[in-house]
Amino acid sequence: MEMNVVEEKQNPFFKRKDVKLGLKHLGMATPSKESLTKELALRYGVDELQVQINYIFPQKGLGESLISAKILDEKPAAPVQEAKGENVEAQENKPA
Repeated sequence: MEMNVVEEKQNPFFKRKDVKLGLKHLGMATPSKESLTKELALRYGVDELQVQINYIFPQKGLGESLISAKILDEKPAAPVQEAKGENVEAQENKPA
């Protein structure tokens, strides 16, 4: 599997790097997003959570694929979730 960088742009507003890659995988299936995430994390020296694969577009009959990915500068924050029971109780206790 041979990976070539086609385009690489730093996006300071979103704190990420937008990357387009060409991947040669002759005689093999198109790689999964999970395997590409691991490969890009190693290549750019970041955690796997900082790599987001937008798409993998295989070229029919050539054994090549085009890949679009984002390499985040920071780890994404964990989403904050409220417990459902707390919301129901708060709504029931409000005067109408």
